Amino acid sequence: MRKDAREVVYKVLYAQNFTSQFDDELFAALQQEFKLNDADKDFSHKLLNTIVENYDELTEIIGQLSLNYMLERVYLTDKCALLIGLCEMKYFDDVPNIVAIDEALSLCKKYSTEKSLSFVNGIFAKYKSIIEKV
Repeated sequence: MRKDAREVVYKVLYAQNFTSQFDDELFAALQQEFKLNDADKDFSHKLLNTIVENYDELTEIIGQLSLNYMLERVYLTDKCALLIGLCEMKYFDDVPNIVAIDEALSLCKKYSTEKSLSFVNGIFAKYKSIIEKV
């Protein structure tokens, strides 16, 4: 399921913040642990690669939309969920915005704080209104 593929990417993004390089072994182990099928493995690779390739742009969006909140102060768990959701909203035409938001919020509910949910949802709401005006 794509939900599991997103969770694999979430965990890899989180772990990557504690190492200086991407851990292919962790990625493969998580894909196996979550029993991803080939389509979901492909999706997880595409999602992670797109986030890595567009990391600066995605974090800039987070910084711009999180008024009065420095990017460095955003909880790492929230940042990972935001990166996944924003990436799908911006670069994955086959994923409806509401699905990208719901899936990212689901990860936030599972791994972050109760207060984080409203913060992350607020960022998504702002971004959704911006891109849907275009």
